[in-house]
Amino acid sequence: MSPCFVTGNGVNQCSRYYVSVERQLLKPELNSFLPAFKVLFGAYFVFNLEYNSALAATLEYVQRDLLLINPESGSKTGKGPKKGVNVCPRVITFLKRFSAFLFVPQI
Repeated sequence: MSPCFVTGNGVNQCSRYYVSVERQLLKPELNSFLPAFKVLFGAYFVFNLEYNSALAATLEYVQRDLLLINPESGSKTGKGPKKGVNVCPRVITFLKRFSAFLFVPQI
């Protein structure tokens, strides 16, 4: 089972967030989305869990591009892409396309 958010009124209207792993709350009552996401994301590493297949590419993007966690081997995306490839091909494609739109100031 993957970590998940537990909210009372839906993510957009919620003032309290909970993170659950295997039906156990990890930390009670987080007051905003960002701290709750940090706890949720950290749970994958603390408990050595694979990313939920529906969110695997998004979570791998967060891991590799935003948090700069780039292990030399292994992946949390489950079955994994091709043998010897550690990064989800969809993430690689996105990063290549996205980098074309990044603004690089000329000095």
